[in-house]
Amino acid sequence: TILVVLSSRKNDCHGFSIEKPTTTTSATSSFPILTASPENDLDSSNVPKFDVGCVANPVILPPCTDGGEWQCYYYGNAGSWNHGLKCFLPTGSSGLATSKDGLSWTKVFSDETRDGTILGPSENGWDSVHTGVGDVIRVPGEDANELHMYYFGGDEEEISFGPGGSIVGFRMRIGRAKSYDNGRTWTKDDTFLLDYDESEGFFASWPRIVAFDDDSKTPWKMFYHAFNGKKWRVYGAESIDGGDTWVRTGLVLEGSESEDDFDFLGIGTRDITRWKDGLLMIYEGVDQKGKHRLGAAYCDSNDNKWRKLNDGKPILEPGERPLGEWTKQVIGTPYVLSMPDGSLRIYHCAKNSPEAKMSIGVVVSESGGIEPDCWTAV
Repeated sequence: TILVVLSSRKNDCHGFSIEKPTTTTSATSSFPILTASPENDLDSSNVPKFDVGCVANPVILPPCTDGGEWQCYYYGNAGSWNHGLKCFLPTGSSGLATSKDGLSWTKVFSDETRDGTILGPSENGWDSVHTGVGDVIRVPGEDANELHMYYFGGDEEEISFGPGGSIVGFRMRIGRAKSYDNGRTWTKDDTFLLDYDESEGFFASWPRIVAFDDDSKTPWKMFYHAFNGKKWRVYGAESIDGGDTWVRTGLVLEGSESEDDFDFLGIGTRDITRWKDGLLMIYEGVDQKGKHRLGAAYCDSNDNKWRKLNDGKPILEPGERPLGEWTKQVIGTPYVLSMPDGSLRIYHCAKNSPEAKMSIGVVVSESGGIEPDCWTAV
């Protein structure tokens, strides 16, 4: 057993240690580490769990105490959204799973909701149709049990989309909820934190947060993305009051100009971690045919400019090693974690066909590099 100090990329947990697994694997392709709940897992009123249809968008919090729990926040749905509306995304409500090593997970269903969700849509308002966890941070301070969830949600506004068609749930905004019992129960703010901006697109959603200690005067950073009907782009916002209010800072990163590039149609979900005296972004790129792959970008702290890595080419391809056959249709919603030994983990969602249920997996770079040959299955 090796004891190492783990520093969370959300907020540092100084002076605590965890056990790092010493077991190795001979697997050449990954397998899911979290899957949809069984459809026959019903409560006394025959209500299924909220995530029988899919699980996606892992948000990973390492422990802050010796022997403490890892947490995985994620979203999913049971095949439809609130009010029985048809869903076209794997969003809906959010749940929690815990682990001793960040690899083997056990779901923790809430006793306060019939379907086990820890955060779902409101009865009415801006997040009444569907919601999804975007990020969770430990609030700097002495109380490690205080967590803030940045989530997004959509309402019943119909938006014209495509020839003669309209969709509901596409007008998304970013909100916040707070927990004082280490993520078991949550209370939403009265309204959203960040509205959509028509100059960016139809919505503002999938927020990721880089927070700094109370003693730091560095503004907190939010990274989110929008879609204008043609391309996805990553935008930024900053907060100087601990996440209570946010001011937009503009475009952060967009797809390449060549139609042959893997991110030509844009960049959507992404995550950011501290890496090599700067920030590393692992992002989901979409090509001209709608195929999703993962790429990487780096921001040097000296000039605050983002540059794509690996010559602008993908670092992970769906269905190709080290990813397993279960990922061959799509891979997305990456969450990157910097480990204390210099290695990296990418948690992600994937599935192998349109009929399959989205699941969550993980790959590791022992060297801490991001090139395609650095990543291995766990």
